[in-house]
Amino acid sequence: MTELRLISGGAVALAEPEPDAVPPLPRLSPGRHGMPADLVRAHQRQRLLAAAAAALAEQGYGRLTAARVTELATVSSRTFYQHFEDLWACVLAAYEEQAARLCAGIERAGDAHAGIGAAIEFLAREPDAARLLSAEPPPQIAALAEARRELIGRLGAMLRRALAERDGATPLPGLERRLVAAALALVSTRAAGGDPERLRALEPELTELLLASL
Repeated sequence: MTELRLISGGAVALAEPEPDAVPPLPRLSPGRHGMPADLVRAHQRQRLLAAAAAALAEQGYGRLTAARVTELATVSSRTFYQHFEDLWACVLAAYEEQAARLCAGIERAGDAHAGIGAAIEFLAREPDAARLLSAEPPPQIAALAEARRELIGRLGAMLRRALAERDGATPLPGLERRLVAAALALVSTRAAGGDPERLRALEPELTELLLASL
C-alpha cells in the first residue's frame, strides 16, 4: 500500500512503506492543499481505518459508534458515508487490512518459532490492531465473524505448513484452527490492558500452545 506523506507547501510525497509499518496520517488542512481528489480520498480512508481500530480498542463492540470513528478520524459524517456504507463496513475493512499485515509479517519471518515472535511483536507494537484482531465480534455481525474465521484458517494453514517443513508433523484435521483460536483468546485478554510488555511476555506460552500441542 502506498503511503501518503505531507511535505511543505501542502504537497504530497508518495513512498512505499514497510508492509507492517503504517504510520498515522495527519488531518489535511482545510482549503486548498494541492492534493488530487483521489489522494484526498485515499488519505481520508486510511484515517478512517486507523480510527475504526482505535475506537474499537477504546469502546469495544458494545459501545462502538460511527460518530466516534469520524471524531477520531477528524472527518465529517458525510465523508464517512462517502467511503463506507455503515460502521461495520468500515470496521471490516480495518480488520482485513490489519489481518493482511499480521499474516505478511509472519510469512516474512520464515519458521514457526520466528513467526510466533513476529506476530507477538506486531501486536505489541500495534495495540489497536491487537484488540481489533483478537476480540471476538458479536455473531450477528456476520461479515466480521467470517473475517475472523478466515484469519484463523489462514493462520492455521501457515502453522500446519511451517510444522510440515520443520519436521514433517501433520496435526489432526482442524486442530491447528482450534489452537489458533485459543491463542487469539489469550492475546485478547492481554491486549485489553493496553500494556505491550504483557503481550510480549505471552510469547513463551503461545509457543508452547501452538508448537508443543501439535
